[in-house]
Amino acid sequence: MDANQTAARLVVEQGPDPGQTFTLGPAPQTIGRSANNAIVINDAEISRRHAQLTPQGSSFVIEDLGSTNGTFVNGIRLNQPTMLKHGDSVEFGDTVRLRFWAEGMAAGVVLSPADEVPTPSLPPEPAPAYSQPPANFPEPAPAAPPTFDDFGAPETAVSPNRSRILIGCGCLLVLACVLCVGTLFFLDSYNQGQLLYCGGLRPFWETLLGPLGFNPACP
Repeated sequence: MDANQTAARLVVEQGPDPGQTFTLGPAPQTIGRSANNAIVINDAEISRRHAQLTPQGSSFVIEDLGSTNGTFVNGIRLNQPTMLKHGDSVEFGDTVRLRFWAEGMAAGVVLSPADEVPTPSLPPEPAPAYSQPPANFPEPAPAAPPTFDDFGAPETAVSPNRSRILIGCGCLLVLACVLCVGTLFFLDSYNQGQLLYCGGLRPFWETLLGPLGFNPACP
């Protein structure tokens, strides 16, 4: 097996040269668009001096060097140095993605949070089956309209209190009529009616009784 295939390396998955492999050495290496970097990637999303890889133990630490479009590991933007793990996805901006393969590990399919994994579509739900009534199912009989008896007979009875009030009012009316008639008879017979006909009401009586020959004997 080729030694370069077992050394720690970055492989371009998306960018200017997909499939290009950068072997990582024992010394720190800078990544950028400028030609004086150890790893040169000529893409507009990458700054002239974009990031740096530093060996630490059996792996590497990556840190962003103040780039314009940022450095991402598994879709998370770096704000501090981060240790790389076998199979991590390393992105520069939005257009360049590389895969980190650790030393002694062969390349393989490693899914990271940044990878777009299509979600399998679910089978369509079956249409609900509605039960149909049988053809000979009898239709319900129409409800009969309500009759007058259903609402009850109207209340016509008069309460006892109301009856007493009506009787009392009738008695008072009769008594008032009797008093008025008796007063008229008394005034008509007293001193030949002078008290009734010769006072301030004489014009009224002359108008009312004049056609009947009214002619009181007033002094």
